[in-house]
Amino acid sequence: MTPVGGLELLPGCALHRVAARDREHLLTLMGTAVVENGHGHPSLVEALLERERRFPTGLPTPVPSAIPHTDAVHVLHSGLAVATLEEPVAFGRMGGTGEELDAQVVVLLCITRPDEQVGALQLVLARLGDAAPVQAVVDHADPSTFGEVVRAWLSGQGSAS
Repeated sequence: MTPVGGLELLPGCALHRVAARDREHLLTLMGTAVVENGHGHPSLVEALLERERRFPTGLPTPVPSAIPHTDAVHVLHSGLAVATLEEPVAFGRMGGTGEELDAQVVVLLCITRPDEQVGALQLVLARLGDAAPVQAVVDHADPSTFGEVVRAWLSGQGSAS
């Protein structure tokens, strides 16, 4: 199977069991990983934080999640960054309801072409909707193999146990 929407895990952007104080801290860590690994402009981090403040991305998927993203102008290489969390982090629920949910997995969309965003979002949602493989990613204990597990999950290759 192919990766999500043709998007693969960006090298250096699989963050295993992150200890984040809050969503801003988590998004700063994820955005910094994208930038430091050469996949985004330095402006990506602040743009990501600002967009999340205006347009929350928390989702009530079987394993609560969030799909933050920013405008293509801040991205150098299309792909995904994925973080699991030591403790869930509160994200505003998508759709501006004012509700928050405790995300356990966060998938950062990095898209260079705006016309790819909707399709990529739909495919990430499909992966997040399959509870057992997502839970296996969240529960994966070995940081040395975490990137491989995330790549397998994103490509739809069964459970990530």
